[in-house]
Amino acid sequence: MGKPRKAKGRTTPPPEELGARIARIALAAALAGTALVVDSGADSSFDAPKRLVSLLCIAGAAAGAFAMSPRREGSQARPWRRGPLPRRLALFFLAAALAASLLAALLSPRREASLDSARALLLYSLLLPLGASRALEKPKALLAVFLAATAGNAAVSLLQAGGGFQPFALKTWGGREATGAFVGNVGYLALSLALAAVAALGIAIPARSRPLRIAAGSCAFLFLGAMLVNQNLTAFLSLAVGATVLFAFSYGKRALLPAAALLLLLGIGVTAYRPLRQRAFEAGAAARAGNWDRLLTYRVGAWAAAVEMARDRPITGWGPGAYGAEFVPHRLEAEIRARKRYLNPLVTSSYAEAHNDYLQALAEGGAVAGAAAAGAALLLLAALARTVKRSEGLRRAEALALLALLLAGAAAALTWFPLQRPITAVPLLLAAGRAWKISGEARE
Repeated sequence: MGKPRKAKGRTTPPPEELGARIARIALAAALAGTALVVDSGADSSFDAPKRLVSLLCIAGAAAGAFAMSPRREGSQARPWRRGPLPRRLALFFLAAALAASLLAALLSPRREASLDSARALLLYSLLLPLGASRALEKPKALLAVFLAATAGNAAVSLLQAGGGFQPFALKTWGGREATGAFVGNVGYLALSLALAAVAALGIAIPARSRPLRIAAGSCAFLFLGAMLVNQNLTAFLSLAVGATVLFAFSYGKRALLPAAALLLLLGIGVTAYRPLRQRAFEAGAAARAGNWDRLLTYRVGAWAAAVEMARDRPITGWGPGAYGAEFVPHRLEAEIRARKRYLNPLVTSSYAEAHNDYLQALAEGGAVAGAAAAGAALLLLAALARTVKRSEGLRRAEALALLALLLAGAAAALTWFPLQRPITAVPLLLAAGRAWKISGEARE
């Protein structure tokens, strides 16, 4: 069944390879669509069409990758039994997190809305086995799509900042909103730029080909320039974590030199770009005054509300997607408990997300879901770090790039919500699936 068939002089690929091709095309469409698709006639012109594209593409990719794959026998039919213990445990922790999230949706006081969110959660979770499937056996094409789509957004954002191009007529309350390119929100764009910059550095550092090194380095430079324009501190934190991992594992004790070069480049950018220089001064003043809420862009109230939600329903949680509806009453409870106001003077004074994926998982899914999800992530990172240390050549380079990318996403999840937006969730979940796959294939 695995051999190609000849029909009318042409070689027809076996069903499993055809399914993998369909999955790759669908995933490429998901990566490009979540970065570039916009519906200017919709109430939610940017986010809604990207979600629709991602859900349709995930369903199509799953159908191609799994429905057309032949049934495997022997050890190939049970890949979860192979590899180091952390890799095997990560899968069971993930299953526990998904089961607990589904139970939280069934028991939620906002059951109907929560079940809708749970269905989307389960569909997005298919990206993990897709990342571990034959669809990503050769990930270069999908990586190229991700970098190209992000480069397009970066170029448009820079043109918008210079006043030379504005594809959308936007009503904005501040200057930064007008540089969101085809993403719309400057925070989402900046975080996708940071992840793409880490991926580009992961290609450039181990590359033996000079043209490839130059191309990847140019992409990283472009992404960094667009990040400076969009002034998002979480994105810079994410890039710093990912770059530090790459430099530390690639250069060892010599990592100080490239790290210093990156810091110098960032310093020059901050100094040269007046809006970012002003924002850096404001952040420094807030830190010196001990005004941590202002320094964290008034996220403390969102975090406190998530903690209150977890206090009220510690076991079952409030159900996936319930945070936005429960934010205000639980923020007020947090203010009463702390005897302190958590006011946001900005226009965006309400929150649909906790701006911390870990706290939101705890508040919505309960203690079991939150702890199991965090445990699965830690175990996967441990297995991947083991692969980096025990592998060589291309296998090590890929494992290191994945480790840096996933750690960059984990850092961003501390003050943002990368797993709740398609533009960042799709590449991160695919990378996690691929990381799980190669962590069981290390040559020791």
